[in-house]
This record gives sequence, structure tokens and C-alpha cells, in this order.
Amino acid sequence: MRKVCDITLTISPKRVTQVLTFVVLCLALASVAGQYSKHVLGHDKLFGLVRLFDLDDEGNIPTWFASASLLFCSVLLAIIGRDRRWGGDRYYLHWSTLSGIFLLLSIDEAAHIHESLNTRVRAILKTEGLLQNAWIIPGAAFALIVAVACRHFLADLPGGTRRLFLAAGSLYVGGALGVEALGGWYTALYGQQNMTYALMATIEELLEMLGIVVLIYALLSYMSSHLKEIRVRVGDGAPRSQV
Repeated sequence: MRKVCDITLTISPKRVTQVLTFVVLCLALASVAGQYSKHVLGHDKLFGLVRLFDLDDEGNIPTWFASASLLFCSVLLAIIGRDRRWGGDRYYLHWSTLSGIFLLLSIDEAAHIHESLNTRVRAILKTEGLLQNAWIIPGAAFALIVAVACRHFLADLPGGTRRLFLAAGSLYVGGALGVEALGGWYTALYGQQNMTYALMATIEELLEMLGIVVLIYALLSYMSSHLKEIRVRVGDGAPRSQV
């Protein structure tokens, strides 16, 4: 006889947001401390801790956290999209498409695919100054396309959810494109091996991570109001997942 295991997991949007915000701020402070040690005190390793918490580096704790947060957004969006589809909502494809976009963003955050795109675009367009990081050109175009395609979807969201979506997008795009452009301009003039650039990079990543935290809060709050309960059954021949 097959056993049935019912597990109830209660998630508080407010509590999750508080924890994630605390983690983000700790990562930012750790990165600043490491960069201060490197550029001001002259200790650039500290047993590997400087690189381990550097927000502008790859393959470390901040990178893992950012990638995991984006993946979490993708999962939440997929769940909402599935529920909206069953409910006959005409915007279910928007939820599902956004889930796919955030999955790609999560992969890019871990693999830094946009870095290779940056090299190719800069070679083709010969960009410099604010466009030193040339990947922001296709990045800005993509963000604009998504914004235009989702304008009616956003307009039909509940007022609170819509405002949170806009705030999250502003923080994320402002960091990923706006501060990134300023960082490219500064790099062209003074290079990256200094405390000023380190602070600019920290602000960029901090805005991106805070934008994701705001979006997670928006999605969890929306789910608590519209989905109430999620049930998942695992097993051969079991009924499909229920939302």
C-alpha cells in the first residue's frame, strides 16, 4: 500500500523578504569590506575571503545567491502561470514567458554568458565611454521589448502588485544597465583596480539583488491572495500537480 505524505509549508512573504534583504545587505557589506582591504589596506586575499564575497567577481557566494534568487522567481512565475492557465486567464502566457526569461537570467548569472556577448558587440560597434560594456545595448533593447509586450499585462495587475513589479524592474534595470553604463565609462578613464570602481560595482549588484527581492515579495504576496494553497503529488501514476 502506497503511503501518502502530506506536508504543509506556510511561507510568509514579509518574513521571506526580511531574510532576503538581510542576506543582500550582509553580502554587500562583506564585499565592501573585502574591497577596502584590497585597495586601501593592501590585503587582496585574506585567505580567499576577498574574492569569495566580491560582488563583481564570478563563481562565488554572491553569484550563487543572485542565480538562486532569479531561479526562485522563475519557479514562482511558473506556478502562477500554471494556475492562471487552469483559471482561463488570458495572461497566463505572460506569466509563463516571464518564468522562462528569469530562468535564462539565472543561467546567465551563473555562467556570465553576457560577457561573451559584450566582447562581440563591442568589436562590431566599436563602442566606448558609457557604452564600454556594449552588452547593455542589446540588453536595453530586450528590456524595452519586454516592457512594451507586458504593458497590458501590467495594467491589469492589482494596483499593489503592479507598483511592486515596476519598483522591482526599476531597481534591477537601473543597476544592470544604468550603473553598468557608468561603470564602463569610469573603467575607460581610470580602470577597475581602485576603490571607487569597487563601490560602483557594489551599488550595481546591490540594486539588482534588491530588485529581485522586491519581485519575490510581489510574487509571494500575489500568490497568497490568489492561489492560497499549492499541492504537489509525487509518484508513478499519481494525479498531476495541483495549484
